[in-house]
Amino acid sequence: MADGPLVVILAAGQGTRMRSTLPKVLHPLGGRPILLHAVDTATAVARAKPVVVVNPAQPQVPALLDGQADCVVQPAPRGTGDALRSVPVELRRSGPVLVLSADVPLVRPETLHRLLQAQAIAKSASAILTAVPTDPSGMGRIERHTDGTVLRIVEAADLPPGVVPSLECNAGVYVFSGELLWPALDHLSTANAQSEYYLTDVVELMGGPVVAVMAADPAEAIGVNDRRQLAAAESALRRRVLDGLMLAGVTIEDPATTYVDAGVRVGPDSVIHPMSSLRRGTALGAGCQIGPGAVLDGVQAGDRATIADAHLEDCILGDDVRVGPYCRVRANTVLGSGVELGTHAEVKNSTVGPATHINHFSCVLDSDVGRDVNIGAGTVTCNYDGTDKHRTTIGDGVFVGSNTTLVAPVRVGDRAYVAAGSVITADVPPGALGIGRVRQRNIEGWVARRGRTGP
Repeated sequence: MADGPLVVILAAGQGTRMRSTLPKVLHPLGGRPILLHAVDTATAVARAKPVVVVNPAQPQVPALLDGQADCVVQPAPRGTGDALRSVPVELRRSGPVLVLSADVPLVRPETLHRLLQAQAIAKSASAILTAVPTDPSGMGRIERHTDGTVLRIVEAADLPPGVVPSLECNAGVYVFSGELLWPALDHLSTANAQSEYYLTDVVELMGGPVVAVMAADPAEAIGVNDRRQLAAAESALRRRVLDGLMLAGVTIEDPATTYVDAGVRVGPDSVIHPMSSLRRGTALGAGCQIGPGAVLDGVQAGDRATIADAHLEDCILGDDVRVGPYCRVRANTVLGSGVELGTHAEVKNSTVGPATHINHFSCVLDSDVGRDVNIGAGTVTCNYDGTDKHRTTIGDGVFVGSNTTLVAPVRVGDRAYVAAGSVITADVPPGALGIGRVRQRNIEGWVARRGRTGP
């Protein structure tokens, strides 16, 4: 085992019980396709790329892997044993072969190391991962000899009627001696309830002792065959992620209503308030305050960021940024350190310099804003002329009065002022006051002439 095991991931199942046009192994779990969880686990325990057995009717699967694995095709759906038999001779090895099921995504690398070690110490023909799950329906059961050693694995469809089955279940994860495995695959038969080549039959065909290692956490054996099981796996993974964050110094006020994807990073002394969602690669610094009700998707934030019930996606925040309630920060936005957004503000595809304030009901689109800028309430940078989008540039130290419309392309120079209620269509030089509004005219006696005395 000096060079590590050959890892084979079985991902060719049709997934009919998902009732979906999307291949089962591409359904998201914790923010990532199910298959990538298995690939990450395989990469953690082996030095070489894993071999992934795929279905020719699902070209999206090898497209997703894009060089992360060696893909081989199982020509027809004839069972898990036939899937493993599809591995070509040039990829086979006589040493340990670790077989994972792509739809069993929660097994941990440390559990696989235990399984590999158990097989190596016992020099056994095979080692299997077992569990006693809360819901064993559909899972193969472990039958043991009277001395406790493993006799065989019986698939759920082949359990004898009227017999109380063992509670110990097969997790669908195996270590085989390659020297014995590959010849044994040629002796599989389809004499079973599903007329398929069962991989589980190899355990009996190989002969020799079989080692069984029970998973420390039954959730590691959750198999995803329908959307109920997908929800169960999502729940177990979410709890695992939240536990990891809390052990690392993050306060999760209500784990039952907090949703954090796998791979999200949060610094210590941060607090995540209820009903918040942190998705898809979000990374936060230390001492942040998130929510309640915040949604962060692909957000990179520094230390001490405060984000209320706002929606942020694919943006970068510096230290000490404050985002008020009901704000939206959209893709390709960078908010410098100390930036503050009031309530109901929106920023998209813009760079905002440090210590700038964008106040409530303002909309900053396709703009480059300097540092120490005040953008008054109700300000809009008009970026779209009906055909093309244009940028607005606002220099350092600018004061933009409330209810201002900046019609791009336009530039406001450093330390310039823009009067409230202006429509700015031409550049404002540095240090100037830009006023773009019609002079007020009062018409005396207008109400009386219209015959109106009140509302």
